[in-house]
Amino acid sequence: MKKYDVIVVGGGPIGSCTARKISKKGHTVAILEKNKKTGQNLKCAGLVTQRVIDLADSSSKKFIQNEIKGANIHSPSKNILKIGGNKTHAIVINRIKFDRELAKEAEKNNVDILLGNNVKKIDKIKNTVSIKTSNRKSYSCKILIGADGPHSITRKHFNLPEPKEFLTGVGAEVTNCCVDPDFVEIFVGANIAPGFFAWIIPTNEDGTKARIGLCTSRESLEPSTYFFKHFMKSKRTESFLKNARVTRKIGGTIPLGILKKTYDDNVLIVGDAASQIKPTSGGGLYPGLTSADYCSYVVDQALKKYNYSANFLKNYHKLWTKHIGKEISKAMAFRSIYRRLTDDQFDKYILKFQDPKILDIINKYGDIDFPSKLSGPILKKSPSLLKLGPSVIKNKRLF
Repeated sequence: MKKYDVIVVGGGPIGSCTARKISKKGHTVAILEKNKKTGQNLKCAGLVTQRVIDLADSSSKKFIQNEIKGANIHSPSKNILKIGGNKTHAIVINRIKFDRELAKEAEKNNVDILLGNNVKKIDKIKNTVSIKTSNRKSYSCKILIGADGPHSITRKHFNLPEPKEFLTGVGAEVTNCCVDPDFVEIFVGANIAPGFFAWIIPTNEDGTKARIGLCTSRESLEPSTYFFKHFMKSKRTESFLKNARVTRKIGGTIPLGILKKTYDDNVLIVGDAASQIKPTSGGGLYPGLTSADYCSYVVDQALKKYNYSANFLKNYHKLWTKHIGKEISKAMAFRSIYRRLTDDQFDKYILKFQDPKILDIINKYGDIDFPSKLSGPILKKSPSLLKLGPSVIKNKRLF
C-alpha cells in the first residue's frame, strides 16, 4: 500500500490546483484520476474572467483562445439586449488544454498523478483513509480530498449533503459558423432552454469557430438533447449556425446550491463535488479555484498540527463560504426568480434594460463572477422592474 499525506480524487483543474498547492508546502500528494488521460472529457463552455487565469497560476497561456467584450441577449420575441463592448470582460479558454496544463504544473511540483485509477472502495481506520481502485491498487493517506465531480464518490461515501439541484448540459464545438468574435450570443425562453439559457461563444478571432450549448432543469418535459437539436436548427440561430459543422460534442451535469457541510474527519470536498458553482451561469472554475486556495491552506495547517478531525477541517468550510458563500446563496435566490419568468416577462425585461441609464449600470457593475453587484444599483435606478416579474421578485430582501 502506497502511503501519502494527501490523496486527491479527481485530476480536473480544481483537483490539480489543490494538489499542487499542498505539495508545494512540502507534503506528499497523489491524484487518483479515473481516466487514462487528464483533460479527456470536455464538459465546460470555457468562458471565464481574468480572475480564473490568475488563480490557475500557470506558466503557460496556450489554453487562451479568444477575448470577449460583451454579449447579445436574445429574448423569445427576438429583441436583443447588447451589453459591454468597450473592453475585455471575459476570456475563452480551451478546457482540455487548460486541464492538462494544470496537471503538468502539479507534476512539476512533485504530485504523483495516477491515471486509470477509478476509486472503488474507501475505508477509514483510526486516523487513516485507505483506498482501493479499479486496477487493484491500494493507497492510504491522512487526508482525502474529493475533487471528483458532481456525482462525487467521496461525498457519497462520507454522507455529506447532496446539491439542491442538478442541471443537464449539452453542446458542441463547431466550425464554419458566422459570429462576431467579440460577443457571446445568449438565448432565453421556454422553447430554447427551459430553466436556464443557451449560448454561442466564439472561440477564435475570426468568428468562424464557436462553442455552443444549453442547460435545462431536470424537471423539463423534454431532455436537453431535444432542445439542443432544435437550437441548432432554429431560425433564431440560423444567421450564426446555418453552415456550422460539429467537430466535438460536449455534455455534463452541473450541481447547484450551497452544501451545509464540505468536510468530515480526514476528508474535504472541493469544486463540483462541493457544488461550488455559480448558479446564474453554471461556471465552476472561479469558485472552485478560490476554494482550492482555502482547502490547501487548511490541509497544510492540519498536517503540521497532526489534527485531521472534522472539528479542525471545518475551518475550510468557514473560509470558502465566507468568501463566496453569500454570493452563491444570492445567486440561488435569483435563480428561483429566473425559473419562474415567462417568455412575456423575459421580453419585458430585455426591453426595459435597453434604457441607456440601466445599460450604463450593467456595463459598469456587470461581473459574471459576482452578478449580485448589479441588483442594488439597477433597482435604485429603476424600482419599477420589481413589477415586471413574478410575485416572489417583489420580496426586496432578496436584493
